[in-house]
Amino acid sequence: MAIRHLGAARKIPVASADGTELHVEVRGPESGPTVVLSHCWATSLASWGPVVRLLDGNLRVVLYDQRGHGRTPVPLTPAGYGPEKLADDLCAVLEATVPAGERAVVAGHSMGGMTIMAAGDREVFRDRAAAVVLTNTGCTQLAGRSTAFPVPAAAVRSAASALTLRAPLPLGPRNRLTAQALKFIAMSPGADPRMVRLCARMVHACDPVARGRWGDMITRLDLDATVRAISAPTVVLVGTADRMTPPWHARHVASLVRDCTEVVEVPGAGHMGPLEFPDVLADRIGKLAADHLGAVLSE
Repeated sequence: MAIRHLGAARKIPVASADGTELHVEVRGPESGPTVVLSHCWATSLASWGPVVRLLDGNLRVVLYDQRGHGRTPVPLTPAGYGPEKLADDLCAVLEATVPAGERAVVAGHSMGGMTIMAAGDREVFRDRAAAVVLTNTGCTQLAGRSTAFPVPAAAVRSAASALTLRAPLPLGPRNRLTAQALKFIAMSPGADPRMVRLCARMVHACDPVARGRWGDMITRLDLDATVRAISAPTVVLVGTADRMTPPWHARHVASLVRDCTEVVEVPGAGHMGPLEFPDVLADRIGKLAADHLGAVLSE
């Protein structure tokens, strides 16, 4: 599913701190108020497509593929992975796309939210982020709190979730069975079949080694300290049927950031917020752009 809203993408060359060449795209007017979107584990910037199509045409939208995802190269060694690398990449994108003296609304889904939280104490992030949107994400106890495997024993649920996240294995052929399994774990029973297919295409296209190494990082993540450093006004969203990052995570993150303006629990939605409730996300991003960037939105 191609991203059509806001016109054709303009590619911006961006190198991270360790030299990793990030695939970055910009849509919308050259000088419009800027929104930066960071995507989730095992997908690509295309996961934000349904949201981008609903955003106001006056906004300048920056998207990038996380390292090892989409068109950004897979790190060749374990040293290329970790929350500090995610923070490095986001800060490199902000420096390259948000002019000095200007600020942006920065939104992250799942691992994209973890990216923002990992960068919470970085000077570049503090200088460039006017407001934050965190959707379907968490900063600690990711495997332990998961309900992706509905078994009574918490230890078994945690171990099964950790094993699934860490496994550097191909997911097998993309077919109805594997799509339904992915839907059960990541999306709600009522999810749009087109969005389920899009999710399956992205996840199956993700490099298995990168997926496994990032999954391992997620199982060990503890970002409470850097989350506390986020002072920008923050909106936190979650689906009430999110199995991967249940609502406990949203409430925990909201309790840590300095200025949580709203916690939104979307009834019946699963983990893939940009695919399941793009209208809610586009609305919150647009309102933050109007309130904190002075964006004049179309009627």
